[in-house]
Amino acid sequence: MNTNKLVQLFFIAGLIILGAACKKSNTDKPDNSKPSVPLKTPRGQVVGTPKKVTIGANGGSIAMPDNYISIQVPAGAVDNNTEFSIQEVQANAGIQTGRLFRILPEGITLKKPVEITFHYTDTDIEGSNEDYLYPCYQNSEGGWHKIMDCTLDKSQKTLKVSTTHFSDWALLRDVAIKTTKNALGSGEEATLEAYVIDEDEDGTIPEFIGLKPEQIVEWKVVVGGGTISGGKNPIVTYKAPNTSAQVEAMVEVTVKNVVKKSDPKRPGNGGLVIVRRTITVLPEEYVVWKISGGEQKAMFFSMGVFNGKAILSATATNESVSFQTNSYVIGKFSVGDMSKPKMADLTATYEHKTYESKYTECDTYNKVYASGSIIYDMVSDTVGGLVQGSFEGQLFKLENCVLDYRNVSGRFRVRRGQ
Repeated sequence: MNTNKLVQLFFIAGLIILGAACKKSNTDKPDNSKPSVPLKTPRGQVVGTPKKVTIGANGGSIAMPDNYISIQVPAGAVDNNTEFSIQEVQANAGIQTGRLFRILPEGITLKKPVEITFHYTDTDIEGSNEDYLYPCYQNSEGGWHKIMDCTLDKSQKTLKVSTTHFSDWALLRDVAIKTTKNALGSGEEATLEAYVIDEDEDGTIPEFIGLKPEQIVEWKVVVGGGTISGGKNPIVTYKAPNTSAQVEAMVEVTVKNVVKKSDPKRPGNGGLVIVRRTITVLPEEYVVWKISGGEQKAMFFSMGVFNGKAILSATATNESVSFQTNSYVIGKFSVGDMSKPKMADLTATYEHKTYESKYTECDTYNKVYASGSIIYDMVSDTVGGLVQGSFEGQLFKLENCVLDYRNVSGRFRVRRGQ
């Protein structure tokens, strides 16, 4: 064999080895070969009273009463007086961090971009941080889109975006840790999931595929105690430590090969991402609940049984919740007519307004009951014994024949006082 042929053979063999090595090094990366399917979900139902303002050619502004979201309309965006409105929408897609808003008028193109400002809260960055917070919107067909071109101001805790159209707007965390329970009792367990919201080149959010085990570098408990089981998987189990006092535990996950479109000014563009989440480990007794995305922990609570009926009431810093069941046994009590067996009544406050599990229609005077339930997992026949369970439901507030509703869910473990 002459020298030229020998060199050619070595060259070809080297290419084969190099190709095999390159192919092997990419096995950890997500498979993007399949075309993505756009995520579409039903649009949520509006809740509460819309905020309305008429704005003309000179421009103006509109904001929700708590200023969580506001809109600045420049002069020349519209030619004539136009009614603008913002109304909260019941979030149902699992995309947004919490609150979702329908901004009108929809279906028109403004002549100049308006500026939408979100004043984000700690709830919005729960399980993540500001660097992975982006605005998003849902169009009239139910499709979701992420907006990368936005302005983040950590000192003012604002996220601003310019747009020439309206629809349903919210914030999303594109990398985060989700959990089935934000608060645990001593020794209780919760499922943790590391997730990434992908997006196509045009910002369209596709259906969730989920992370692969090979993308998980490490799970760990940073502070507060407890253990994580499940290895290097995107879904693991956290077990709270045994404690008699409230503890704030922090868990962390490191994810690699995160290939996504991100703001180049923000960290995490190298494919390696670290996010943390705080989990409250509660003392022996607790009442915790969530209403319209806001989490509450009771400062004061009581549980008693009177003439066969069980009553629980709990008060947090600004909100409260209470329920009663018409008997007191382990099992499920449906919200409804208390004259029927194993039924319950549920009440909660939100922003200083009381929401109940029933209301009377203005035109027919018919009584309407919400969907929901109280579940007792453990009961005690003696005073001082532990009672444990959960509650969830849709609560109503009827004011001047305008119906508003909120979703509430929570858990409790308290000692029976009566």
